Amino acid sequence: MNRGRGGALRLLKSLRGDGTLMWGQRATRAVTYSIDLYGQGQMLSGDGEVLGNLSDLVGRAPSNPRLRLASGQEAALVFRGISADSASIELARPVPLDFEAAS
Repeated sequence: MNRGRGGALRLLKSLRGDGTLMWGQRATRAVTYSIDLYGQGQMLSGDGEVLGNLSDLVGRAPSNPRLRLASGQEAALVFRGISADSASIELARPVPLDFEAAS
């Protein structure tokens, strides 16, 4: 437990659905996402996976990656690994606190 950040890390919510992966100025891709949101005090973080045709992203570092959820909310993200049909992601901070309310 890291008390300096406001207590224990706890799972707040798991988000699942169909969304849109976006990068650069106009690039988009339909994806299915699975994200676990964690809270520690006032800090909110999340990680998970997106599934879809990501073959054109393999070996690249796309600029300004973000995910639009089925609810319409968007979050910046960081790719942790990309394959032709999936990518491991982490939500970039700061994540808005109302992101937890997304369904």
